Amino acid sequence: MLTIVSWNIQYGKGVDGRIDLYRIADVVQQDGLPDVLCLQEVSRNDPETANGSDQVSELQKLFPDYEIFYGASQDRSGGKDGGRRQFGNLILTRRSPLQVLHHILPSPADPKARFMSRQTTEMLLSTGTGTLRLMNTHLEFFSEKQQLAQVQRIRELHEEACAQSREAGLDFPNTPFARIERSEKMLICGDFNFVPESASYQLITSAFAEGVPDLLDAWNVVNPENDRSPTCGIFDHKQWKNGPHCRDYFFLSQNLSPQIHQVSVNTETAASDHQPIRITLEE
Repeated sequence: MLTIVSWNIQYGKGVDGRIDLYRIADVVQQDGLPDVLCLQEVSRNDPETANGSDQVSELQKLFPDYEIFYGASQDRSGGKDGGRRQFGNLILTRRSPLQVLHHILPSPADPKARFMSRQTTEMLLSTGTGTLRLMNTHLEFFSEKQQLAQVQRIRELHEEACAQSREAGLDFPNTPFARIERSEKMLICGDFNFVPESASYQLITSAFAEGVPDLLDAWNVVNPENDRSPTCGIFDHKQWKNGPHCRDYFFLSQNLSPQIHQVSVNTETAASDHQPIRITLEE
């Protein structure tokens, strides 16, 4: 089995206002350590979000048996002690990846919205049935225009990888031109900042051209008749005045969907304004 957990940890800030990465680690460990842990909203040296701490280094200490791969969506000067001031997404994995790619997502001009730069990290993993492209992301909240552009870019990355898988380039082993084949099997997780009724949700799950596997909502594959568990707004009613609802998902390619064993949400923890979500895949 391959277990993946995704969680927007809000830089460790719980609903009680306390920033505590030890509490985040405790929740993950109590639920059962996954093979891969995908986190969103991880801060480095930023005095405005996490008292200037380097949360990447802190999380490495809390999960010493994991390799870490940080995708900074923001990279600025002015960090604590002269360090780079960064904010982004982090993947911790107990399976060494074959390749890691960091993609900055588009932010088309939208003068009426506040926004931040967004990115997705793509990781190629070996599994018992071949390879899997795992992507960890966090999309724009305040600008639907930018969010839709980011969803479209994710779809383009999926199309690109599938084309490269079918028509691989020339291989020059032991050089920077060595070929690493991107799998047609793909799973993307994170805080997408949209609800199931939104245009963005409809776009990410819309059909691709022939030959490209469609992206499915893993929850609906496993629980087609069950109400969806909320992933935010359960405890934090200040930020989420509309109450409990869903913004965090696993979307996966149709050719990977038969391998889903379980999808679940931890609805008990208030260690962040979002809830950790978990998927287990058969290998």
